[in-house]
Amino acid sequence: MNYINKIRLIIVLILISNINLFSNNLDNSFKMISRQGETSIIVNEEDANIDFKNSFPKDYFSVSTKESSYLVLDDSKKYIILMPSTKLTFENNKFSLDYGYIYIKTKHNDDIQITLTKEEINYNLKGKTFAVISYNENISVISYNNAVKISPENSLGLNYYLEPYNKTSIMPNLNGPYRITENERSLIDNVSRQLEIEVNNHLNEDIERYNFKIMEGTKNETTIYRVVHPKEGPNIFLIVPHGNERVGTDVAMERINMPIKKGSLTIVPIAVPEAYRKNVRAIGGLDINNRFFDRKINRNITDKLAKKYMDMLDEYKIDVVLTLHEGNGFKEFFGDSIIYDTRKLDDKVSKVLSNINSRIEPMSFKFKQMYYPMPTTITFYATKKNIDAFGIELTRNLDYDKKRIIMHTILSEFLKIYELE
Repeated sequence: MNYINKIRLIIVLILISNINLFSNNLDNSFKMISRQGETSIIVNEEDANIDFKNSFPKDYFSVSTKESSYLVLDDSKKYIILMPSTKLTFENNKFSLDYGYIYIKTKHNDDIQITLTKEEINYNLKGKTFAVISYNENISVISYNNAVKISPENSLGLNYYLEPYNKTSIMPNLNGPYRITENERSLIDNVSRQLEIEVNNHLNEDIERYNFKIMEGTKNETTIYRVVHPKEGPNIFLIVPHGNERVGTDVAMERINMPIKKGSLTIVPIAVPEAYRKNVRAIGGLDINNRFFDRKINRNITDKLAKKYMDMLDEYKIDVVLTLHEGNGFKEFFGDSIIYDTRKLDDKVSKVLSNINSRIEPMSFKFKQMYYPMPTTITFYATKKNIDAFGIELTRNLDYDKKRIIMHTILSEFLKIYELE
């Protein structure tokens, strides 16, 4: 692009610019993490070959979405989603929202502070999530589930607080606030959910997912799933030992496509396929969860399967073992409990149960903490290898949907402790 063309570009931008957004974060390493439909990105000629998934130019770019498209930008502190029929221009550390709708969300639960300006009138905005709309020379701000502080410059320190789910026009005049309508709330809820989906999909992009079979060609052929993040972290082994405890298998299968923040998941949804097909606890009277011990000869299929799972603990450098179960009867012994084999895990179990039990009423349904060493189980075998290990037990007598939700919730609490979720 020659000098004359650059001058023409600057003149056009001055004439059509509606709103400038000055970010206090001068680390302008924006990148595109998602795009759907037809969009256009204009850059200077010297940046024509840039990979927008890695970074946008630091001096100038302009992005336009069409009627049925959107685009998500990401920097170190925030996400910006451009909704359909929106034009956003960046030049010299400023954003110009020429027209359309953008939604801004913090990445780290910290307030984002930006400045909006038009015709040399500036408004400082501070909040965690909010939307800005530019339409027919009117500029509006909509708050989401947090308050937004609006500070007009040259206002002698006067600030306005936009409460959650409120809106105000700030250009051409500061006018409001007003409660948003049901349609506006539905719109901002939908945009927030869409952004969450796009961010999770982006997190998935760098995650390696694969599966493989063991005992191929036999009636106990089963599939092992691996979810591996490029960032090192705890390696978790998730297994459902018993064939008639079906909720655990369903929950495990629903986790094979989940995004993780680091480390890895190795998932065994069906430990003994023949038992699963027959809907029984075990085959041949040999419970696989009583076969985890060192032995030189593996004569039966259950022992052969157990040996393969023990080998995986070493192969994948497992740090945590989680087993999913349904206990014996309603509130009997193992029902509704977290079982573990070493006292060094007391604090972790207490933390999980504190978070879970605070959501459960009445008192009789709360989960219990059960230190109960059981030699030959996979959890006991793991703890001997200095691997954290827990058994998640639900009572059988709850209905399927409740068991599934509770098991997912407890599993998530463990994944949060080890920072995978």
